[in-house]
Amino acid sequence: MNIIKDIVRHSAHTAEVVIESPSVARAARAGHFVMIRFSEDLPRIPFTIVDTDPDAGTFTIIIHKGARLTDLIDSLAPGREVPNLLGPLGQAFEVKNYGTVLCIGDGVGFVPLIPVIEALKKAGNKVITVVSEFTEHNDCLKSRAGLYSDEVLSSSSREEAVEQLCAVSDREKLGLVVMTGPTDMMQMLANISKERSIPATCILNMIMLDGVGLCGICRVMVDGKRKLTCIDGPAFNAHLVDFDQLLNRQRNYV
Repeated sequence: MNIIKDIVRHSAHTAEVVIESPSVARAARAGHFVMIRFSEDLPRIPFTIVDTDPDAGTFTIIIHKGARLTDLIDSLAPGREVPNLLGPLGQAFEVKNYGTVLCIGDGVGFVPLIPVIEALKKAGNKVITVVSEFTEHNDCLKSRAGLYSDEVLSSSSREEAVEQLCAVSDREKLGLVVMTGPTDMMQMLANISKERSIPATCILNMIMLDGVGLCGICRVMVDGKRKLTCIDGPAFNAHLVDFDQLLNRQRNYV
């Protein structure tokens, strides 16, 4: 059984939910996610595994109140069973010592970076983090990033986030850029990092129905080949992703 053990409500919009699931807690690595259906009237939703405690048999996700989750945060309580949970899913992030890593995320789309930042820091990297479009609603994300980042920068827009990449790469030799958030922002970051010959990884946040490669909704073209974000990702070489094709597909779901 998967039981909610604790909930930390950071605001009316954001909460951390600790779930007891020993198998997930033992197997999860940075980059993995779970598919959760909290009730019959909600769809299955992918959530990044932001933290694990194998000894306690628990893992943590962050829920941000959105269109499909308007009442979800208020309805959850410790002791409630999660009836439908599958994971860990996806491929683990390739963690090694890259030197200096710049991690850039946008607002609530920043969540997938949290476990990656921790893993990269523990692997000996210098980690510089940029939180784009930061507001009081996602303050906990910035606080979590600060636990393992050597430097945390804020930007008020996606364009400023791109400027931060340029500014940091002017003063630091970057071994890797890791990005997540809106597709158009990642495309800009991928183009700039490629121009500057900086390796870059993007973590895609895609619509998914099953999370195991059956529906095909999360497909993306990488280096001319069809990939599925749920089983081949969610992290890909940002210089090889066809962002134009991805943007066109995502417009179908607006």
